[in-house]
Amino acid sequence: MAEFRENGEIRRFRRFRGYDYSRGAAMFITIVTNPRRRIFGDIVDAKLRKTRQGLAVERRIAELGQMIGIKLFNFVVMPDHVHLQLHLRAGLQKPLVVLGRAIGAFKSLCAKDYHELTGERGSLWQQGYHDWICQSAEMIDAVNRYIDYNPLKFELRYNQPGYLAIHEPLDGWRLPPDEFWRGIGAVELLDGDLPFIALRITRRLTRPQIAEVVARIRRKVGDYVFIGGWISPGEKAVRDMLLAEPKGRIIQVLPSAMPHDYKVGSMWLEAIRSRRAAIIARGNSEVEFSRAACLAVNEVAAGLAAQALPSGQLRADGAAGEGCLATQALPSGQLRADGAAGEGGLATQALPSGQLRADGAAGEGCLATQALPSGHASHLGREGKRGVGSEGERVEGRRGMAVYWLPEGPKVVS
Repeated sequence: MAEFRENGEIRRFRRFRGYDYSRGAAMFITIVTNPRRRIFGDIVDAKLRKTRQGLAVERRIAELGQMIGIKLFNFVVMPDHVHLQLHLRAGLQKPLVVLGRAIGAFKSLCAKDYHELTGERGSLWQQGYHDWICQSAEMIDAVNRYIDYNPLKFELRYNQPGYLAIHEPLDGWRLPPDEFWRGIGAVELLDGDLPFIALRITRRLTRPQIAEVVARIRRKVGDYVFIGGWISPGEKAVRDMLLAEPKGRIIQVLPSAMPHDYKVGSMWLEAIRSRRAAIIARGNSEVEFSRAACLAVNEVAAGLAAQALPSGQLRADGAAGEGCLATQALPSGQLRADGAAGEGGLATQALPSGQLRADGAAGEGCLATQALPSGHASHLGREGKRGVGSEGERVEGRRGMAVYWLPEGPKVVS
């Protein structure tokens, strides 16, 4: 909203000054009850349980989408406000007049319904409305997510505030004991059994290459906790996939301190509610967003992923640490540190029957060097020394890895 002073009086304009609305425009509209009365329903389990007034407003929204010059793309009715995503058609002679009349008619009809249903008088809505123009496909997508997740955001903010509460200080065996950390969401992932992968993806990847990265990582969703800053286009694509996958586990490291009024983005809400996503930040200092800050985030994520308990020490769950090696498979033809040929992907890749692993066992399981407690058996029936954990068994804290994905493929950097 722009503002300027005229004769000492502040005047505010909601329009995007300088934009030619006759070209058409995607608009994000918010209309609020006066004075923010929750009269359209109650949020129950992230859905609006509508009152008669709420149902009447929903019918009027459908009519709004039929008005000349207006196309309705998305909407949500909340207890005390309405969000609309509209499109002003191109070629209108007075597009803002068309928009203003359409919103004005909608508000008047809703007020009429409200007065008839309740017998009350007075203003239903606050004066005017808030509107933003969506200037890119990315902003349109962001508005769509905001609208779709608005009931869930209300549920978590007001009905179940513990989900979005900031935990401080964080205490986990992966976190350096001399550092102060805050976090939101499933911070218990930091103490879990799954190994971490700190993922960094170069900006030089093309869209087809990014799609290939996403597809390869999707095959291993559930096997790892993925951690990173999620800054480059490729990283964001992987982030979106992990948040959407029911078994995806993901941690974001912020480049700066987490303020006490930190607002979680809409895309994270469902994963946080499912206890499979967390957002963490180190320290209390504000850091300017820069390339150096991004590189620092990658280093922090890599350090957390590489943590393994020294032999003899105990994790929070009581399992003994062994300082084990990562179960990372390299692209075909490349060699791991133990000399075994890679078979492709971020994977505990199964070898074809008859081939041998580095420890000489016939290929039926994984390219792994995971130690089991003495006396436990691998799925091959061998006593655990350098085998593969049998299903359901708790094994020692596995060390994760940092992966830098380049145009030529993934590179393990730690």
